[in-house]
Amino acid sequence: MPEQREAYEEILGRLNRRLRALYRCTSAFFQAESEQELLQSICDILVAGGEVRLAWIGYCEDDAEKTVRPVAQAGYGLDYLEGIKTSWGEMETGQGPAGIAARTGNACWVDDIRTDPRFSPWRVAALARGYASCIAVPLITYGRPRGTVDLRGTLNLYSAECNAFDESAIEHYTGLATSVAYAVAALRGHLAEDLTSGVTALRARTERKRAEEALNQAREELARVTRVTAMGELAASIAHEINQPLAAIGADANACLHWLAADRPDLDSVREALTAIVKDGHRAGEVITRIRTLLARSSVAHEPCDLSGVIQEVLPFVGPEIGRHGILLQTSLAPALPPVLGDRVQLQQVLLNLLLNAVEAVREVPPDRRRLLVRSIGEQREDGPWAVVAVEDAGVGFGEAAAPRLFEAFYTTKPGGLGMGLSISRSIIDSHRGRLWATANPDHGATFHLALPGMR
Repeated sequence: MPEQREAYEEILGRLNRRLRALYRCTSAFFQAESEQELLQSICDILVAGGEVRLAWIGYCEDDAEKTVRPVAQAGYGLDYLEGIKTSWGEMETGQGPAGIAARTGNACWVDDIRTDPRFSPWRVAALARGYASCIAVPLITYGRPRGTVDLRGTLNLYSAECNAFDESAIEHYTGLATSVAYAVAALRGHLAEDLTSGVTALRARTERKRAEEALNQAREELARVTRVTAMGELAASIAHEINQPLAAIGADANACLHWLAADRPDLDSVREALTAIVKDGHRAGEVITRIRTLLARSSVAHEPCDLSGVIQEVLPFVGPEIGRHGILLQTSLAPALPPVLGDRVQLQQVLLNLLLNAVEAVREVPPDRRRLLVRSIGEQREDGPWAVVAVEDAGVGFGEAAAPRLFEAFYTTKPGGLGMGLSISRSIIDSHRGRLWATANPDHGATFHLALPGMR
């Protein structure tokens, strides 16, 4: 029958398109050199396959709105993503496919955007761009030998046809999302063997390992150079912090000589002065030790860390700079943050960078706005405890145009700035399986947040 043959050819054509797209995606898994390159390649391939009009991948943020932030997109109507808000929370903007998939860990789809009530917040914008149906698939895997891999994100696809995502399509894209999750995890350094198994891939695995080791060494050195640069910016403050105890030591030593030269030395005063000399010597030594630790070429060794302790270790570096500009520093640290597994020096570097940025943001504003707040809280989430730190300032803030580029490498708003601090900071937090993001304050300034999973 001609009708049956036509239907058969349509199904066969669809399967062929999916097979070609899957082949190209598999190639991207092995060839991509970065997480961003991989995610963008997947979106480009899916749109080029002809079955979807728009493809985008979003990651869950831990801000107040629980935003699903697009990190890669391709297709028709990319301005659609700029004009909508998508959340993984329980609010109205979290009742669409992306929010439900992120919360439940299961695929969610809309057969007809025109009539499905869950899609009402985005209906007008979607129909204006020719979207008729859509699906969101979580980037998560279950029950594998190496445990669950959860990127806390979704793969989102939009079609120009209603009912485009039938059972076979859902199964296909769920499998693809699983592969994407493992590929990203491999690029993050956790599941490389899963993507390079097999005798024929042995050589590729060896070369990839060498390349990753070289890349990691380059990243570590770049991070160290950034720490050195930060220390250079604080040189005057550090010198002041060391000079204070050294000056006190000199004064106490002269006093001791004076008392010992007397016919009847005042031994109690001498003892008191010598005690002060020892105390100031330790104080100067601690400053030097902190600097040596932060500037050292240290290996990336993850061990249990108390984030409140890391904050307390970093604050002395910026203390003199804060005092010099008349800045009010306040802290609100949770008494019992869940311990995290991380590299202490790298976490110090991230916090130091956030604090230096905050100091720069407030030092030129009116005196009543020169204030910083460092706060930490513990949060209990579905996947366990998390430690969350925020650095809030009332400074110049950032505009909407700058927001998407804040964490891009070499992007800076500072005269003479390198534009690497926030980019490196985010890569460090990503390597700790955490999140780093920024929000604009309602009145003045900005708040930078970092969240790290507690030890399990």
